[in-house]
Amino acid sequence: MNERRYKIAPRTMEKTPSRTKQLMKSAGSEKRRDQFLAVLRQHLKTCHLDTSEKVLVVGGSWQDAEVLHCAGFQDITLSNFRPELEEDRDPGLCLKVRRLTLDAERIELEEGSFDCVFAHEVLHHCRSPHKALCEMLRVARKHILLLEPNDSLSMRVLTWAGFSFPYEIFSVVYHECMAGGVRDTGIPNFIYRWNANEVRKTVSSYLAEYAFFVYAYPHWDFNVDAKHLSLRKETRIGAITSVIGSSTFLILLRAAQIAFNAIPILRQQGNKFFCCIEKTEKLQPWLTAGNSKIKLRSRIQPEAG
Repeated sequence: MNERRYKIAPRTMEKTPSRTKQLMKSAGSEKRRDQFLAVLRQHLKTCHLDTSEKVLVVGGSWQDAEVLHCAGFQDITLSNFRPELEEDRDPGLCLKVRRLTLDAERIELEEGSFDCVFAHEVLHHCRSPHKALCEMLRVARKHILLLEPNDSLSMRVLTWAGFSFPYEIFSVVYHECMAGGVRDTGIPNFIYRWNANEVRKTVSSYLAEYAFFVYAYPHWDFNVDAKHLSLRKETRIGAITSVIGSSTFLILLRAAQIAFNAIPILRQQGNKFFCCIEKTEKLQPWLTAGNSKIKLRSRIQPEAG
């Protein structure tokens, strides 16, 4: 395991809307994240998140550090299984960042090493998204934060109708067919979509002994630009933009995003799935602990009479 620490040159980071949008677009190969930052800030209190927590970013980039820093987090460790992460850093980022070389599906850290473990659209690039989530559950002491594609009826219909594609081909094309796919290779990954029930089943299986809380917030986030649209030739979007133009299509997307997110029943059908899992030390009510061992409670006999 390789660990390095960087201190980026100090710079005042104003958390104004214009400054935030500038930061969220800073990395050329990344999509804009201003909508995700707004969702994260909105749910800090709901998810009982403390910005003083030590955060491990799985499959991390410097843009992840920007987002978390703008949300108030200060103790951030970026991890990825490729050691070239420092080459892409933003030299103006006012933040001390540690870097680890780690595999999301096999995190070589002890249980509970970090207060919070965070992954931004990483799980669907894994060979086993569930294995990666279980590794995050093991390493996190308090919280697991993730953003993934949402498994909703609307997204299934859009995929069936050809407006979305089940494999992430455009990401690989964007990276010149050398990366962006499964485990960041040139092989397009299947877009594994999540919902609250899928998360609860996975967590219930892995943390069978303990109670936990799942905070889920599906929403719409059309975080694309004209260049990303031009790569989606495997869907019907290319046919539409060829008629009305990318600029007009993006304006319509932004308007739809605002309208859909304002109506809860439509927001829940969104393309993105934000989720926070909160771990507890409370045993399930049918279990008891004694002599350093967890066991099933003895059956209570009914009272006589």
